Amino acid sequence: MAAGSMTQARADSTHRTYPGVAVVELFTSEGCSSCPPADATLERLARDTPNGSGRVVALSFHVDYWDGLGWPDRFASPDFTARQHTYARVFGDSGLYTPEMVVGGVDHFVGSDGARAEASIARALARPPELGLSLRLSRVAHGSVVAHYDIDGPLPGGCLILLAVVEPSVSVVVNAGENAGRTLRHTNVVRSLTVSPLRTPSGEQVATIPWDAAPGEAEVVAVVQRADGPRAMAVLGAAQSAI
Repeated sequence: MAAGSMTQARADSTHRTYPGVAVVELFTSEGCSSCPPADATLERLARDTPNGSGRVVALSFHVDYWDGLGWPDRFASPDFTARQHTYARVFGDSGLYTPEMVVGGVDHFVGSDGARAEASIARALARPPELGLSLRLSRVAHGSVVAHYDIDGPLPGGCLILLAVVEPSVSVVVNAGENAGRTLRHTNVVRSLTVSPLRTPSGEQVATIPWDAAPGEAEVVAVVQRADGPRAMAVLGAAQSAI
Protein backbone atom coordinates (compact mmCIF):
# COMPACT_ATOMS: atom_id res chain seq x y z
CA MET A 1 0.00 0.00 0.00
CA ALA A 2 1.30 3.44 -0.90
CA ALA A 3 2.16 5.86 1.91
CA GLY A 4 -0.69 8.20 0.97
CA SER A 5 -3.18 5.32 1.02
CA MET A 6 -1.93 4.18 4.43
CA THR A 7 -2.38 7.69 5.79
CA GLN A 8 -5.92 7.85 4.43
CA ALA A 9 -6.72 4.43 5.90
CA ARG A 10 -5.55 5.56 9.32
CA ALA A 11 -7.62 8.75 9.03
CA ASP A 12 -10.70 6.77 8.03
CA SER A 13 -10.30 4.49 11.07
CA THR A 14 -10.46 7.33 13.57
CA HIS A 15 -13.31 9.66 14.47
CA ARG A 16 -13.38 13.32 13.59
CA THR A 17 -11.97 15.98 15.89
CA TYR A 18 -14.65 17.95 17.72
CA PRO A 19 -14.33 21.31 19.51
CA GLY A 20 -14.08 21.26 23.27
CA VAL A 21 -17.20 21.19 25.39
CA ALA A 22 -17.62 22.00 29.08
CA VAL A 23 -20.67 20.49 30.78
CA VAL A 24 -21.39 22.66 33.82
CA GLU A 25 -23.85 21.30 36.39
CA LEU A 26 -25.16 23.42 39.23
CA PHE A 27 -26.91 21.82 42.20
CA THR A 28 -29.07 24.56 43.63
CA SER A 29 -32.31 25.34 45.47
CA GLU A 30 -34.68 28.28 45.71
CA GLY A 31 -34.77 27.67 49.46
CA CYS A 32 -31.04 28.35 49.87
CA SER A 33 -29.94 31.97 50.42
CA SER A 34 -26.43 31.17 49.13
CA CYS A 35 -27.73 29.90 45.79
CA PRO A 36 -28.83 33.06 43.88
CA PRO A 37 -25.21 34.21 43.30
CA ALA A 38 -24.42 30.76 41.92
CA ASP A 39 -27.51 30.89 39.69
CA ALA A 40 -26.23 34.22 38.34
CA THR A 41 -22.77 32.72 37.81
CA LEU A 42 -24.22 29.84 35.79
CA GLU A 43 -26.23 32.28 33.67
CA ARG A 44 -23.09 34.28 32.89
CA LEU A 45 -21.01 31.19 32.15
CA ALA A 46 -23.66 29.83 29.78
CA ARG A 47 -23.71 33.17 27.96
CA ASP A 48 -19.99 33.93 27.88
CA THR A 49 -17.75 31.04 26.83
CA PRO A 50 -14.19 31.76 28.09
CA ASN A 51 -12.54 31.05 24.72
CA GLY A 52 -13.61 30.58 21.13
CA SER A 53 -12.58 26.94 20.78
CA GLY A 54 -15.67 25.31 22.29
CA ARG A 55 -18.93 25.76 24.12
CA VAL A 56 -20.50 25.59 27.54
CA VAL A 57 -23.47 23.29 28.19
CA ALA A 58 -25.17 24.41 31.41
CA LEU A 59 -27.49 22.29 33.54
CA SER A 60 -29.30 23.55 36.64
CA PHE A 61 -30.36 20.71 38.96
CA HIS A 62 -32.72 21.79 41.75
CA VAL A 63 -32.38 19.46 44.74
CA ASP A 64 -35.21 18.69 47.16
CA TYR A 65 -33.54 18.61 50.58
CA TRP A 66 -34.34 22.30 51.17
CA ASP A 67 -38.04 21.89 50.41
CA GLY A 68 -39.16 21.37 54.02
CA LEU A 69 -37.54 24.59 55.28
CA GLY A 70 -40.12 27.16 54.25
CA TRP A 71 -40.20 27.17 50.45
CA PRO A 72 -40.84 24.07 48.28
CA ASP A 73 -38.91 24.53 45.03
CA ARG A 74 -41.23 23.48 42.18
CA PHE A 75 -38.24 22.49 40.05
CA ALA A 76 -36.75 20.22 42.72
CA SER A 77 -36.65 16.44 42.30
CA PRO A 78 -35.32 13.53 44.37
CA ASP A 79 -33.73 12.30 41.14
CA PHE A 80 -31.52 15.38 41.08
CA THR A 81 -30.61 14.91 44.73
CA ALA A 82 -29.72 11.29 43.92
CA ARG A 83 -27.46 12.54 41.12
CA GLN A 84 -25.66 14.81 43.57
CA HIS A 85 -25.30 11.84 45.94
CA THR A 86 -23.62 9.92 43.11
CA TYR A 87 -21.10 12.72 42.67
CA ALA A 88 -20.51 12.84 46.44
CA ARG A 89 -19.65 9.13 46.46
CA VAL A 90 -17.29 9.51 43.49
CA PHE A 91 -15.60 12.60 45.00
CA GLY A 92 -15.40 11.06 48.48
CA ASP A 93 -17.52 13.81 50.05
CA SER A 94 -19.23 13.10 53.37
CA GLY A 95 -22.40 15.04 52.55
CA LEU A 96 -24.27 17.32 50.15
CA TYR A 97 -24.31 21.09 49.96
CA THR A 98 -25.69 23.89 47.82
CA PRO A 99 -24.66 25.57 45.69
CA GLU A 100 -22.31 22.99 44.21
CA MET A 101 -20.93 23.23 40.68
CA VAL A 102 -19.47 20.28 38.76
CA VAL A 103 -17.53 20.77 35.52
CA GLY A 104 -16.93 17.89 33.14
CA GLY A 105 -18.09 15.42 35.78
CA VAL A 106 -14.71 15.61 37.53
CA ASP A 107 -14.13 19.07 39.05
CA HIS A 108 -16.39 20.30 41.88
CA PHE A 109 -16.48 23.46 43.99
CA VAL A 110 -18.79 26.10 45.48
CA GLY A 111 -21.05 27.22 42.67
CA SER A 112 -20.68 30.95 43.23
CA ASP A 113 -16.88 30.83 42.75
CA GLY A 114 -16.80 32.40 39.31
CA ALA A 115 -13.02 32.49 38.99
CA ARG A 116 -12.73 28.79 39.81
CA ALA A 117 -15.53 28.02 37.35
CA GLU A 118 -13.89 29.99 34.55
CA ALA A 119 -10.56 28.23 35.08
CA SER A 120 -12.20 24.81 35.18
CA ILE A 121 -14.22 25.53 32.04
CA ALA A 122 -11.13 26.77 30.21
CA ARG A 123 -9.35 23.49 30.99
CA ALA A 124 -12.35 21.48 29.80
CA LEU A 125 -12.60 23.45 26.55
CA ALA A 126 -8.90 23.00 25.87
CA ARG A 127 -9.34 19.21 25.73
CA PRO A 128 -10.95 17.67 22.64
CA PRO A 129 -13.93 15.48 23.59
CA GLU A 130 -13.15 11.78 23.71
CA LEU A 131 -16.02 11.13 21.31
CA GLY A 132 -18.38 13.04 19.08
CA LEU A 133 -22.04 13.25 19.98
CA SER A 134 -24.78 14.69 17.76
CA LEU A 135 -28.46 15.02 18.59
CA ARG A 136 -31.67 15.59 16.65
CA LEU A 137 -35.30 15.54 17.75
CA SER A 138 -37.70 13.96 15.31
CA ARG A 139 -41.12 14.77 16.81
CA VAL A 140 -43.03 15.82 19.89
CA ALA A 141 -46.21 13.84 20.57
CA HIS A 142 -48.22 12.29 23.40
CA GLY A 143 -46.19 13.94 26.14
CA SER A 144 -42.80 12.79 24.88
CA VAL A 145 -39.85 13.73 22.72
CA VAL A 146 -38.09 11.25 20.44
CA ALA A 147 -34.35 11.88 20.54
CA HIS A 148 -31.93 10.49 17.95
CA TYR A 149 -28.32 10.65 19.09
CA ASP A 150 -25.26 9.55 17.16
CA ILE A 151 -21.95 8.60 18.76
CA ASP A 152 -18.79 9.05 16.72
CA GLY A 153 -15.66 7.40 18.07
CA PRO A 154 -14.66 4.49 20.28
CA LEU A 155 -16.92 4.07 23.28
CA PRO A 156 -15.30 2.55 26.37
CA GLY A 157 -17.22 0.02 28.41
CA GLY A 158 -19.44 1.17 31.25
CA CYS A 159 -20.85 4.42 29.89
CA LEU A 160 -24.12 6.25 30.46
CA ILE A 161 -26.23 8.50 28.25
CA LEU A 162 -27.95 11.35 30.05
CA LEU A 163 -30.90 13.01 28.29
CA ALA A 164 -32.19 16.13 30.03
CA VAL A 165 -35.08 18.38 29.02
CA VAL A 166 -34.26 21.93 30.12
CA GLU A 167 -36.06 25.25 30.21
CA PRO A 168 -33.50 27.83 29.07
CA SER A 169 -34.67 30.75 31.23
CA VAL A 170 -37.04 30.89 34.20
CA SER A 171 -37.90 33.63 36.70
CA VAL A 172 -39.62 32.87 40.01
CA VAL A 173 -40.91 35.15 42.77
CA VAL A 174 -40.13 33.48 46.09
CA ASN A 175 -42.65 34.20 48.84
CA ALA A 176 -41.21 32.29 51.80
CA GLY A 177 -38.03 30.75 53.15
CA GLU A 178 -34.52 32.20 53.09
CA ASN A 179 -35.10 33.98 49.76
CA ALA A 180 -38.53 35.43 50.61
CA GLY A 181 -39.32 38.56 48.60
CA ARG A 182 -36.71 37.90 45.92
CA THR A 183 -37.18 37.25 42.22
CA LEU A 184 -34.79 34.47 41.21
CA ARG A 185 -33.53 33.78 37.69
CA HIS A 186 -32.53 30.29 36.61
CA THR A 187 -30.69 29.05 33.51
CA ASN A 188 -31.28 25.71 31.75
CA VAL A 189 -33.44 24.28 34.52
CA VAL A 190 -33.60 20.50 34.21
CA ARG A 191 -37.26 19.44 34.11
CA SER A 192 -36.93 15.83 32.97
CA LEU A 193 -33.94 13.52 33.33
CA THR A 194 -33.41 10.10 31.75
CA VAL A 195 -30.17 8.18 32.39
CA SER A 196 -29.52 4.85 30.67
CA PRO A 197 -26.53 2.55 30.12
CA LEU A 198 -24.99 2.68 26.66
CA ARG A 199 -24.78 -0.79 25.16
CA THR A 200 -24.25 -0.02 21.47
CA PRO A 201 -20.64 1.01 20.72
CA SER A 202 -21.41 3.73 18.15
CA GLY A 203 -23.84 4.92 15.52
CA GLU A 204 -27.33 6.34 15.77
CA GLN A 205 -29.54 5.37 18.70
CA VAL A 206 -33.07 6.40 19.65
CA ALA A 207 -34.66 7.20 23.02
CA THR A 208 -38.07 8.50 24.06
CA ILE A 209 -38.04 11.02 26.87
CA PRO A 210 -41.02 12.64 28.67
CA TRP A 211 -42.01 16.26 28.02
CA ASP A 212 -45.57 17.54 27.97
CA ALA A 213 -45.18 21.23 27.14
CA ALA A 214 -45.41 22.86 23.74
CA PRO A 215 -42.45 22.87 21.31
CA GLY A 216 -40.25 25.94 21.53
CA GLU A 217 -40.36 26.06 25.33
CA ALA A 218 -37.43 23.74 26.03
CA GLU A 219 -34.23 22.12 24.80
CA VAL A 220 -32.74 18.65 25.14
CA VAL A 221 -29.19 18.10 26.35
CA ALA A 222 -27.42 14.78 25.77
CA VAL A 223 -24.31 13.86 27.77
CA VAL A 224 -22.17 10.72 27.67
CA GLN A 225 -20.38 9.91 30.93
CA ARG A 226 -18.32 7.07 32.29
CA ALA A 227 -20.33 5.02 34.77
CA ASP A 228 -17.54 3.58 36.89
CA GLY A 229 -13.81 3.03 37.18
CA PRO A 230 -11.07 5.52 38.08
CA ARG A 231 -12.70 8.24 35.94
CA ALA A 232 -16.30 7.59 36.97
CA MET A 233 -18.71 10.39 35.90
CA ALA A 234 -16.17 11.97 33.54
CA VAL A 235 -17.94 13.58 30.57
CA LEU A 236 -16.90 12.14 27.21
CA GLY A 237 -19.14 14.21 24.93
CA ALA A 238 -22.25 16.40 24.87
CA ALA A 239 -24.80 17.85 22.48
CA GLN A 240 -27.81 20.16 22.71
CA SER A 241 -30.87 20.74 20.51
CA ALA A 242 -34.01 22.86 20.78
CA ILE A 243 -37.41 21.18 20.88
